[in-house]
Amino acid sequence: MKWLAILLAFIATGVVIFKLNFPTYSYRYRLQVSLSLDEKVYTGSSVIEVVWECGPKIAGLGRCAAYLGGQAAVIDLGSRGVVVATLRTGENILPIPDGAIDAVWFCANAFGNQSTDAELPALPRLTGRRGLAPSNFPRLIWFANPADPNSAKKITIENVRNTIDPTARFTEAFVEITRDPIVVDIATKLPWYPALLLAQKGKLVISTPGQFQLIYNMFVGENS
Repeated sequence: MKWLAILLAFIATGVVIFKLNFPTYSYRYRLQVSLSLDEKVYTGSSVIEVVWECGPKIAGLGRCAAYLGGQAAVIDLGSRGVVVATLRTGENILPIPDGAIDAVWFCANAFGNQSTDAELPALPRLTGRRGLAPSNFPRLIWFANPADPNSAKKITIENVRNTIDPTARFTEAFVEITRDPIVVDIATKLPWYPALLLAQKGKLVISTPGQFQLIYNMFVGENS
């Protein structure tokens, strides 16, 4: 039995060393966005998980990468279509032309955490709820016809009235740290999504400056 105890101690030590050299930081939050249209408020929400995986910091070469779980928040406007607050901006260029923010960043930003290497360890300890400032907002897409991806139009807080309806305005947007389970049912809301996923997953999709296109990870995180 002594050899078993030694083996278990050796394994435990190895696990500790691995975690110290390859740390992971994760947190889960609910994104909720509300839009008023013709004096009626419509709301969409989703649970999103951010996972940062880091490598060993050897001679300053340590790198961290973020991955998303969950799905975009969908606001169902009935006969007026849907508005989607996406996980990714769909842009491969920086700075993002209209200032949209990835789901990796906007929750942490709302809590005053810039997700730098030094601040990553604090992310799993976040608690509470924070509002989203107009300068810290996800990519917004309006589908006049949810069954037709070609009906997609980028919108912003500023131009929503000119795009959807003169009465349209965003009334609330917040993030709240949660342990609620992740639900992925985007295909019931955007029936063309499975075909988009099949066509793009595993391929490098590059956005062209000035040209808007839909990318599968805007709607469902790569960890889902």
